[in-house]
Amino acid sequence: MIAQYNFELNEDMIYLIETLKVESYWSKNNFTLTLQNKNIPLLNNIERIVKELGIKISKRILLKIRLPNNTKKEEVQLIYRNKKLNFHIEKSPFDNNKVKAVTSLSHKNHKLILIYKNKKIPIKIKCLKNKIICENELDCWVYGDLRFPTKKLLDFLEEYCRGNKNLQIEKYLLNANKKLVISAFSALIDCEGSIDWYGLKRVIRIRMRNQGYLKQWSNLLKKHHIGNKLRKNKMDWEVNITGWEDFDRLNRMGFKLHHSKKSDKWKKIMNGFIRNQISRNSYKEFYIKKLKELNKKVTAKEFAEHLNKSKRVINHYLLKMEKQGIIKCNRNNWPYLYFISTSSVR
Repeated sequence: MIAQYNFELNEDMIYLIETLKVESYWSKNNFTLTLQNKNIPLLNNIERIVKELGIKISKRILLKIRLPNNTKKEEVQLIYRNKKLNFHIEKSPFDNNKVKAVTSLSHKNHKLILIYKNKKIPIKIKCLKNKIICENELDCWVYGDLRFPTKKLLDFLEEYCRGNKNLQIEKYLLNANKKLVISAFSALIDCEGSIDWYGLKRVIRIRMRNQGYLKQWSNLLKKHHIGNKLRKNKMDWEVNITGWEDFDRLNRMGFKLHHSKKSDKWKKIMNGFIRNQISRNSYKEFYIKKLKELNKKVTAKEFAEHLNKSKRVINHYLLKMEKQGIIKCNRNNWPYLYFISTSSVR
């Protein structure tokens, strides 16, 4: 706890700090703190933490509307209840021809009209508990927008994080227990990370330009025995975690996501591991146990189907254990039959 602010550096506070560092904008001089994200369950968790700190919070909606290329502001009108709304034009950082109309709205249901070249296009926005729905014929993006500037919190962030632009892991977290570290890491993945699952490959990835910050995270994860790789990817840097045992260790340490899509994918990945994965160097015990359960001679194909694994993987381990004398193989007929020789099990 930093005494003068009376903020306890518990798991919730650490999660909040890391989220604000990588996802928000704050300015002590302008008395501003705003956090925007498309994923409402993530923002709901931040709202819960902030309210428990006794800080009042205001909620808005940020709406972005894709317009035809090179559209000028004077060619567009946004109407709500027969009144013109203020908005600005945002250009793509990758292509100045691509533009969006951007406006801020109160956190409630809206029926807007976008007027472009005498064409009226309706836009309906519905605010639900866990999502904001935008119904229209254009490409639109809606973000939840939380604002909670208070002097005590802004002063704390300035001292603890040493400014909004100073992206690094604080000394306190570098020496903290694993629960606090994993809470901060959960926030980082919720805001800036990705979780991918394609084929047999599963990966947690954080990608950004800041090499120093990612290098700190790579070293801190390794300190807690989470294997990872830091590498360059074109103009960016990224930290990758791919090993199932590292995933399992994260899970046991308390890794918990609040971003609804990432959380669902994480749960599916871990359930897949529980069904199909075995620990390093424990294949002997695993396959012997499964062969004993079947209690008969089996082909590699039958064994693979029983274990819901690929035939290639099963062939590899069956041949490996046969060479080690752990199991026997009847090669008098095709397909070959594998079985346990009780005297050879060790």
